[in-house]
Amino acid sequence: MNVLLVSPSQVQVYGNFARPDYPPLGLAYLGAVLEKAGHDVGIIDVDAERLTDEGFAKKITQGNYGLVGITATTPTFSKALVLAELVKKNSDSFTVLGGIHATTMPDESIENESIDFIVKGEGELTLLELVRRLQHREDLAGVDGIYYKKAGRIYKNKDRDLIADLDTLPFPARHLFSKHHYSYPDALFKEAFPIMTSRGCPANCSYCDARKIFSRKFRVRSAKNVVDEIEHLAKKYGAREIHIWDDNFTTQKNRVFQIRDEIKKRKLNIKFAFPNGIRADYVDKEVLRALGDMGAYSIAFGVESGNQGVLDHINKNTTLAKIETAFRCAKEAGLETWGFFMIGLPSETKDTINDTISFAISLNPDVAKFHILKPFPGTDAYGELSRQGLIIDNNLDHYGIHTPPVHRLPGLSPDDLLNLQKEAYKRFYLRPHIFLKQIFRLKSLYRLRLNVSAAVGILKKIFSR
Repeated sequence: MNVLLVSPSQVQVYGNFARPDYPPLGLAYLGAVLEKAGHDVGIIDVDAERLTDEGFAKKITQGNYGLVGITATTPTFSKALVLAELVKKNSDSFTVLGGIHATTMPDESIENESIDFIVKGEGELTLLELVRRLQHREDLAGVDGIYYKKAGRIYKNKDRDLIADLDTLPFPARHLFSKHHYSYPDALFKEAFPIMTSRGCPANCSYCDARKIFSRKFRVRSAKNVVDEIEHLAKKYGAREIHIWDDNFTTQKNRVFQIRDEIKKRKLNIKFAFPNGIRADYVDKEVLRALGDMGAYSIAFGVESGNQGVLDHINKNTTLAKIETAFRCAKEAGLETWGFFMIGLPSETKDTINDTISFAISLNPDVAKFHILKPFPGTDAYGELSRQGLIIDNNLDHYGIHTPPVHRLPGLSPDDLLNLQKEAYKRFYLRPHIFLKQIFRLKSLYRLRLNVSAAVGILKKIFSR
């Protein structure tokens, strides 16, 4: 079957002033599995190809696709529906919606008349079986992990079991991406590529929806399989830098050492960064030294709050002391540190948010990001805020990173949250030595170019009215 996989526009998620171009790695995994089974596959990344709706419709008309699969997060869901409608208007193709939003909100998603199927959870084996059965016009009743429509009714099949052995998956089909070169925020080199070495996170943070797809069960690829992919990227694409996108790379300490040893054994001269965030309580001096030994130069920690009561409330299951230790040890290991902080978490007050700002300053990471919570539907945080009547905006287009708050808190209006976010950036970045630190971080001309747009974004937050 001829299959097209589509990533809708991410502009609502990342904003126009600093649009990072992330490749849809999940679609590349799906494409690789389908290609291995003999299917013809294409990938369209709407942002990468700068496609208008008219341009997308033209590609659909010319493509003769049997199935068009569209991935969607919560803030890109409406864009995904527009694309699905264009598919239906311009072809006889089946449409399938997958990704985090289809997984957390399947009932609402399947009701749209332009969507024929929903894939819940991990998509590789589910999509492969769906395509095979559609191709042979077989019954869909036994396809685990899908919702589908038949004779005006909606059928909800049981969930599919998780993939037991991740080494059985082929490497992502990166050759299906357009020739547009993806650029990563703060990368040292243009030749940077993302990989995922594991799936799942044992944590149970109330604001996070990642476990809805990969669950809390931590599953890993072997060290050999991981480094095989890294070596493949170096040889085929000239990779000089790898960004590890795992939800929590350091969950298994011994595996970190195994990957480090395999990289050193093969004498791969590669730089590594961990931009997705690592739990501070899952590292120690030994682990951080190992990351440095394997070529890591940058690590991000998801701190969230500088108030212990708030951390406890959101089920972060860590302590401020452990976070402080992680930052100190990372700096001692020679790693650049990033801190991710959240404003407007359930139970927060102005005082606890000020605790977070002060804590960020005391940790003094090289980079600090202060994001206002977006309580995604399906998360515990959304449920809590909804029950309290604190969700004020249910327009999913407004659930991106750089859109206004969609909730309030007792004693804190959306404008209050925005002002506190602005205050956080002012207090952190408008310190004299921070400017010098940012200059020393610019270790390459490529990084300098990328940081200009990011700096403009921060300045807009600080000085906007």
